[in-house]
Amino acid sequence: MSLVYLQQESTPLLPDSIWALKWTSQNQIISGSADGHLRIWDPIELSTKPIYDLTSNPLAISSLSTTKNGKYALSTSLDGTVVLADVENGSIISKVETSREVVGQGEKELPAFTSAIHPENKCWAWSGRSSKLAIRPIEQDSLAQEQPTNGDDAETSGNGEGSSIKRGSIGGEGKSIDTGKGKFGMDLQFSPDGQSLALSTEQGQVIVLDVETQNIVATYTSHNKAVRTISWSPDSQWLYSGSDDHLIVLCDVRAGSKSGSDGKGEGAVAMMQGHQSWVLKVDASPDGKLLGSGGADSMIKLWDVGQRSCVSTTTGNSEIWGFSWQPTATDTFAAGKQFAVAGDDKAVTLFRAAGSV
Repeated sequence: MSLVYLQQESTPLLPDSIWALKWTSQNQIISGSADGHLRIWDPIELSTKPIYDLTSNPLAISSLSTTKNGKYALSTSLDGTVVLADVENGSIISKVETSREVVGQGEKELPAFTSAIHPENKCWAWSGRSSKLAIRPIEQDSLAQEQPTNGDDAETSGNGEGSSIKRGSIGGEGKSIDTGKGKFGMDLQFSPDGQSLALSTEQGQVIVLDVETQNIVATYTSHNKAVRTISWSPDSQWLYSGSDDHLIVLCDVRAGSKSGSDGKGEGAVAMMQGHQSWVLKVDASPDGKLLGSGGADSMIKLWDVGQRSCVSTTTGNSEIWGFSWQPTATDTFAAGKQFAVAGDDKAVTLFRAAGSV
């Protein structure tokens, strides 16, 4: 079986590469660029200017996540700055400099490279230059009182000399967890049901934690090089990982552990081969039937999850750092019929299944 997806409209060329991409449940596309900007787009009018263009982060944006309702987005830049944005209003409401403040009382600093926001906005997590990850609750009372800014005039918080950071709802007391694996966190993703948190490392591990207990419940070691990207299936039962070893690995987190250490899931269910270079992004379709991937080989691939096989390959113009499916909604295309990609070509481009109207 093969599928045909046709290239549709694209955004105007941006000043720099796009390293992060997310299509929200409110049918908006958010791009995070190497120029430190978050841009919010209307996919129906993608070729025009963005709805909002936020000067959100001081350096290149290395990760981007959103809440389930599409209202909030969390972005991380290479200097460790984490930003909470109100997507609906196109505003920045909180910033934290993770490289300049401790995680919590009695803790140390943990500079962030990647972060993730809980789908129900209950907490957020981050990791980076360490084997540790950190989790902080999101203070709802503080969130309700926060005054949005455009990203250029945040209040001073006292996090350091010359700081102009408003910590707000994401700046409370947190806790760090030592995974004991790897020396650098590459990607971090909450499961759609909010019960699990997955971390990938530069040494090839994928680690799964129980969000409530904050205990490690599984460690996968199927890759032998850096795992740059992970994605959960919509039902939170499958976990996909893409690596510098050119492989995509599928793990079933429901599988019982043979180690006797209370872990869930031991080893890979399947490995999917086809990329000729680093796998930079994987993303599961809303119905769970397809997996999309983009790589440093400029290839955009679609995989049939049930058959464990590649069913579509398109060669892009440059490295593909962002891939995001359009969420299912009553007023949009059916699940798995439209997705967006972005990367070093400095534009967001839509692809639509042939025959879709």
